[in-house]
Amino acid sequence: MHLPVALSLTLVILVALWAFSLASTININRRYPPEGRFHALEGANSRRNRIHLFMREPRIRSASADVVLIHGAFASMGDQLLALAETLCERFRVIAVDRPGQGWSDRSHDTHDASPARQAALIYEALRAQGVERAIVIGHSFGAAVAAALALEHPSFVRGVVFVAPATHPWPGGIAWHYRIPALPLFGRIFTELFAPVLGPLLLRPGIREVFRPQTPPRDYAQLAGAARALTPSRLRANGQDVAGLKGHLMALSPRYREIKAPCVIVTGDADSTVSPEIHSRALAREIKGASLVVLAGVGHMPHHARPDAILAAVEEIVART
Repeated sequence: MHLPVALSLTLVILVALWAFSLASTININRRYPPEGRFHALEGANSRRNRIHLFMREPRIRSASADVVLIHGAFASMGDQLLALAETLCERFRVIAVDRPGQGWSDRSHDTHDASPARQAALIYEALRAQGVERAIVIGHSFGAAVAAALALEHPSFVRGVVFVAPATHPWPGGIAWHYRIPALPLFGRIFTELFAPVLGPLLLRPGIREVFRPQTPPRDYAQLAGAARALTPSRLRANGQDVAGLKGHLMALSPRYREIKAPCVIVTGDADSTVSPEIHSRALAREIKGASLVVLAGVGHMPHHARPDAILAAVEEIVART
């Protein structure tokens, strides 16, 4: 008698969790709707295979360059737009993208789309379709690996790269549980579908504080950057797949950095406890011929928020060099 009762109770709890997760996802998507436009990827046979882009024209009559923003893990385009749009739009046309599976960009092939090289190919297709012929690319953290892949595979498109707190090389050790579990093939899907709303309060604000440390996050950062978008099941799963597979992808990608010919500026903080400046930024500066390395004293993993002037200076250096 007890077993059927226990099974029934378990089923009720699971259905309640799933319903709560679905309602939470609907609420998040309504609170943070798309800001930009969609590009349906070539060969797509449905609306579920799109890249989301946002373009902001310069305040002056003509832009001196197009600047593409590629965000990091557990984020969407809102993070970089909040930090850099006002600073860069004085002279440049700014194009921000949501990486596949994050923000409002779709994820059609799960782990295959987790590769930085694959994401670079999809973003390149979308940018070219929107008339972007050549651009300076700013990649933050995981987005820096995507920017590197763009520079390697599409050198005529990339005018230069600004690597911001880049994650570009294999590192010792593993990854946190909240990346590892969502990335699991079957259990990860079940876990995120049921527990995404429960994970939200556990991960979001502590994660924001940690990634900004030793700086303080901007006032109302979570709201203004749309950080809660990352807390839906599909985005949590895609983010887990991105981070879980990153070391392996970087083992293949990093030996090729010496092939990058575009002007590059690497901006990192010496207080970054999320991505080691020594393992990533300094190694990258040694491997890319002519790359400039800017190390910001006392700055953590979010230099684009702490020192947007340094990012602007990096873009201007690339413009001058090209």
